[in-house]
Amino acid sequence: MSKVPTRRRKPERADAAVVDARGAVSAAKRQAQSAAVTGFGCPVLDWPHHLKVLVPTGRTGEVTFVEDFGIVGHAAGRPDELERCRMSRAHWGTIAEPVKREFNERLRALDLPPGRWQAGENRVERMLGLELLALAWPVSAGDEADIPAILASWQALRPEERWWLAGRVAANPTPRVARGLAMLLSGGPAETGAGPRGPAPKHRESATSLPLFELPLPAA
Repeated sequence: MSKVPTRRRKPERADAAVVDARGAVSAAKRQAQSAAVTGFGCPVLDWPHHLKVLVPTGRTGEVTFVEDFGIVGHAAGRPDELERCRMSRAHWGTIAEPVKREFNERLRALDLPPGRWQAGENRVERMLGLELLALAWPVSAGDEADIPAILASWQALRPEERWWLAGRVAANPTPRVARGLAMLLSGGPAETGAGPRGPAPKHRESATSLPLFELPLPAA
């Protein structure tokens, strides 16, 4: 009895639309990672969402932090810009170098060029900008003697913890709330006695991969 020849099934091809979508996503990620940036990780795009740090030319005056909501915020009916914080030039001088050092370490880890503070307008990628605001608000509202402790507490926080704190102040941006954050952080980093800090949640890597303009807009 002769055997009936069997036809070998060809491997199923993935749906063309799915393949195209995956390719588009990968291409978009590669393009975003290789995009030119200015300042501290701010993408060189037409009207990106970012934080502007306005530094006066002299040793006096105030440093102003202005959130620019970019074209996405404008389309959503938000104001184009919103002043978030002001602090004295002296207070800024205390935190500027440590902030620059940390931000640049993280930018270099992503193969992005480092930034530097200069007189005039300094652009900061918007999620890094949120982290900076989480420091600027308590520093501007706190006592000068507490600034080192506030800075140390901020440095001990993870990015997502800084985003959360900034979001709480942004939701109710009053001097009292900023002062409360200053009092909270002025105690210095928390001593848990639990040994070295554990690894960050798995989502952290994707959340801190610049540029981050695809993440949800923070509350105004």
